[in-house]
Amino acid sequence: MIRIPICPACAEPVADQPAQGWTSAYRSHNWWWHLTDNTPICFDTNGRRSQAVFVEDGLPADSQASAWLDAMSELFTIGGPYDPARLGSAVTAAEHLHRWLHTATGPFSALMALPTPIEVAFLVGHLHRTNRLRARIHAQTGSHVLDQARQPQFTGLTDNSDIHGEVIDTADDIHAWLQEAADACAQAARTTGVAWSDTRKLTALTATEHCGQADNDIPTTDADHEPPTAHVAPAPPDTHEPSPSRLAELIGTAFGNEAGFSPDLTRTATRILGTLTIYLSNCLGPARPAAIATPQDLADLTTSLTHLTHSFHTSLRQAAEHAAPHDTTGGDTTHVTALHAALTQASDALRHAALNLGKASYHAAGLDLPQNQP
Repeated sequence: MIRIPICPACAEPVADQPAQGWTSAYRSHNWWWHLTDNTPICFDTNGRRSQAVFVEDGLPADSQASAWLDAMSELFTIGGPYDPARLGSAVTAAEHLHRWLHTATGPFSALMALPTPIEVAFLVGHLHRTNRLRARIHAQTGSHVLDQARQPQFTGLTDNSDIHGEVIDTADDIHAWLQEAADACAQAARTTGVAWSDTRKLTALTATEHCGQADNDIPTTDADHEPPTAHVAPAPPDTHEPSPSRLAELIGTAFGNEAGFSPDLTRTATRILGTLTIYLSNCLGPARPAAIATPQDLADLTTSLTHLTHSFHTSLRQAAEHAAPHDTTGGDTTHVTALHAALTQASDALRHAALNLGKASYHAAGLDLPQNQP
């Protein structure tokens, strides 16, 4: 579990070095600075600067990942070993995690990975710490390159070499660029620190609000009832993993013509669609040789995407047509008008995309376009 330093007086996150001294070694733990405004930690009841308290700030790791986390902690300890091979492994692992985080924070995956402010606060705290760390890594790497360039055993050159001066100049440039990158990372750390503090406040506020709602005796209405279980996909058997075709059948049953409608089912359908969209994007990208092996596979896929895109076009068009042209409650109509225009434009764009996908499916199959199609 991640433990973070907190000011005991104001409950704000703190760091053990000021913003202007981020490249220096970590200071004594007798001094701490608030992330929000870079002021020293609050005074205690005795009139002395408080000592930071460490609190757990994290989400519980799932059981399947715990073994991997334990292995990571053993592989990449502070005490080393330090060698190029271990460095390569660490960078490779970081690359995978960064790509995962990039996908997890996307418009579809975030619905699953960041469902509440608690998860958002946890991730923003990680971004703050990562930016602080990256600033130090940039600065240290630049200094290392410059120091090593001056040593003959590193470059294999002597002071009398014709290109020795050019090597030093290049190292100076690298050092300057990395220092500039370090400054940018430090600035990002400062701003994400403020965002982290605000997100923690948001988490506390929403938690208080939910507790207040739970304490109130609010009568239930028909709208409070869960959707009928007949309209929810049955859970797959525990004895075996369902096949892709079986999963598709379950989804078709849950969201078929006889399915019910509710905000919960809409959100569920959106999450499923987001997952499938990411999978399809991978099929069209790095996994294309395996996922789309022949031109006919591509033609089949584009035909399906044509129908899907046309369906979205029709749905958005209906949403735009049924959107109220003005706010009947008497509120500001600017957003309602802008929503109507945006839905119409999005629908027109999807109609254009569907036409082009239709052309692509013909070309992928090696067929000529119908004469009545431009």
